[in-house]
Amino acid sequence: MRRVVTVAVREFLETVRTKAFILSVVFMPGLIVAGMYGSTFVDQVSRAERVAARTIALVTDIPGVAESLTGQLAVHTAQNPNRPLHLMQLDHDEAGFAAAASRAAAAVQDESAYAYVLLPREVLDGQGAAVVGRRDQQVDFGRRLSAFINEAVISARFAALSPPLDRGHVLRLEAPVTIETRSALTGEPLSGGELARLLTPFAFMFMMMIGIFGVSQGLLTSVIEEKSSRIMEVLLSAVSPTELMAGKVLGVSAVGLILMMAWGGAAYYSATQSGMGYLVGDWRLLYAALYFLPGFLMAAGILGAIGAACNELREAQSMAFPLSVINLVPMLFWWFIVEHPQSLISTVLSFIPPITPLIMMLRVCSDPHTPVWQIVATLGLLWVSVVAAIWAAGRIFRVGVLMYGKPPTPSELLRWLRTA
Repeated sequence: MRRVVTVAVREFLETVRTKAFILSVVFMPGLIVAGMYGSTFVDQVSRAERVAARTIALVTDIPGVAESLTGQLAVHTAQNPNRPLHLMQLDHDEAGFAAAASRAAAAVQDESAYAYVLLPREVLDGQGAAVVGRRDQQVDFGRRLSAFINEAVISARFAALSPPLDRGHVLRLEAPVTIETRSALTGEPLSGGELARLLTPFAFMFMMMIGIFGVSQGLLTSVIEEKSSRIMEVLLSAVSPTELMAGKVLGVSAVGLILMMAWGGAAYYSATQSGMGYLVGDWRLLYAALYFLPGFLMAAGILGAIGAACNELREAQSMAFPLSVINLVPMLFWWFIVEHPQSLISTVLSFIPPITPLIMMLRVCSDPHTPVWQIVATLGLLWVSVVAAIWAAGRIFRVGVLMYGKPPTPSELLRWLRTA
């Protein structure tokens, strides 16, 4: 046991001293926190930045539209003095709509106008389409302009009715009900939209995927480097292959736990500071810890065995390709699993050991009422898989760690498992 601990400490120290580890510990949490403060800072800077006045050229046959747009743009300019908008109406007779439209397009081309809007009379009856021409594809401007146009046309439709309807009365009748979401446990209001609730399970799954397969990949690289540089022969003169394998897995597991704690802590801090701490929750962090450890041990054992069986990184990547393909399943089905966490497909995928931690994090984060028996069963399956993976990895490691030449075939790996 002392030798296993010595190997684990050596593997741990070699990993934490690398620039990649330091960047992972500092950069990822920093990126999470910066994402919270950075979006607010960028929004404040963009609002404070002065933008030149933008003129919108209007060609329309609909009475009252120009007046409505003028009023809306005046309100917008008063509320956003750094982003003023002005209206320029191009007059025309009944037969000159096309000519006025050409003048509006020319105004945008010679930069005397920022955009043009064509509103033929057919739009009033819902038969035609409003035509908007712009110099760029700025999303925020397009969204605001569409809202202005809709408001102006709807107001014109109400005014054209005979007898006219009181639009304010209609809007009051159709006013949406304000829904305040509260926690069923504490009764406190819950901030954040549905999109945030949908993305939270994905964030947990993605963080766990990087922590499990990204960090354990370092064990594969380490074994291949030591094997190709003949350091492995020196190490095996002091410890047995089983002790070396166990020590390496434990050392890399400690690295993974540190990274997960750093990333999880940064995510929890960012969520609580932005008023969405309930999206992370203590129980979600508990499930992440419960599923991360066996998932990491299993992946580390498999990748360590692959590294021992191969001589070059290219060979190891080819042998690990099936595992990479399986890991794509949670990425492909995450939206369905979050929307239907108790479906048959979600349940079946939960019992495929390499991806069990990822699928279960999607399920428990989207539905806290996941059946307890499934949680217990998947955790039990994971630990049984860990024992099987470590046992198989130890046998492959014992035979393959000192073998050189072409990589073994699947049938040769099976023979190693039987005879080692």
